[in-house]
Amino acid sequence: MKIHAEALLTFLAVAEANGVGAGAQVLRRSQPAVSERLRALQAAVGEPLYQRAGRGIRLTAAGESLLPCARRLRESLDAVENWSARRHALQEGSLRIAASNTVANYFLMEHLARFRGRYPGVQLQLKTGPLADNLPLSTWDLLFTEEQIGIDSLPQHMEQAAWREDELVAILPRGHPWVREGRRWARWDEVLAEPIVWREAHSGIRRRVEAAIAHAGLRARYSVEVTGVEALRDAVAAGLGIGFASVEALDKVCWPLASLRLEPPGGLFWTLYLIRPRVDFQSRAVRAFLELLATAG
Repeated sequence: MKIHAEALLTFLAVAEANGVGAGAQVLRRSQPAVSERLRALQAAVGEPLYQRAGRGIRLTAAGESLLPCARRLRESLDAVENWSARRHALQEGSLRIAASNTVANYFLMEHLARFRGRYPGVQLQLKTGPLADNLPLSTWDLLFTEEQIGIDSLPQHMEQAAWREDELVAILPRGHPWVREGRRWARWDEVLAEPIVWREAHSGIRRRVEAAIAHAGLRARYSVEVTGVEALRDAVAAGLGIGFASVEALDKVCWPLASLRLEPPGGLFWTLYLIRPRVDFQSRAVRAFLELLATAG
């Protein structure tokens, strides 16, 4: 016969209270209900666990042998309850995030710092860099991407949504003639007549710019290619050519560069995407971080 945890905890309460009636009071259950559980437990064990002794009870050899097991069970259940309470209070847990370098450095860090300040017990794991084609998306709680991922590539429990929009601009040295002229815009034919400093091929900004150039019926020139935002900054500052960056990123750094808007008069924009678990599959840590993002605007 199967032994249920409730029966063992009932036996433990009766043994420690030294009586069925006293144990029933501790458990806040009726004495007949407690007696029934004890009978079921003894039937499952196959031998008596206690004997009445005056107004109390005396454990049999089987009862004495079972008592430590029942206490370990109670300790384990208490540990589970404490664990659950800590998870509810976000005093522990984990949050695994994957994001491109640009998104991580210029869009996420301040939010991660706020989250860490509120929930220091939650372990944060942040993977930065390009998302490999074979990256198992389900191993991450949240993914921030510079481009949409095909729906067929998403695990069934995850969804994708536009997260935020930002403008892309041309960046160039402050001593460039266009800057000295006080210009605020640059057309694609003008930009393409200049040397261009490109980010690496998997950069979302580069792909968005290339798509805009192709849409304009023009062909991109490839003068210089660098890896990383800092290398782009240094190359443009050194006069190697014109680069492209996001307005929000530029607002957060003090680069010795100027910027011009593209595709007048509307400007060139790109969309960042968030891949997250569907509501029913979100952990408390995920929900808390998403709420923090929502309140940040």
